[in-house]
Amino acid sequence: MVGTLIKTQVNNGFYIGIIKNHHYDYDDGEIRIDVVWNDNDDTMETFHDCEDIYETCIYHFYDNGRWWRVDTNFYMFKQVLEGKCK
Repeated sequence: MVGTLIKTQVNNGFYIGIIKNHHYDYDDGEIRIDVVWNDNDDTMETFHDCEDIYETCIYHFYDNGRWWRVDTNFYMFKQVLEGKCK
């Protein structure tokens, strides 16, 4: 869902962003999101259903009053973006 919060921590800081747009690619099994971060950076992030094979920062999304890891809750993240979680 547009407006979902996402966060990550990297070597040079902690960032929180708002998701502007999303797309799920059924062929590749990946989610692409457009994010505006708290430092005004505008990026596209990509997440795969088999994220454990990639070396990336750990991302969390916010849903139902709690932060969830994207890599361990990939399909829940997809449902949140599609507006199917309550």
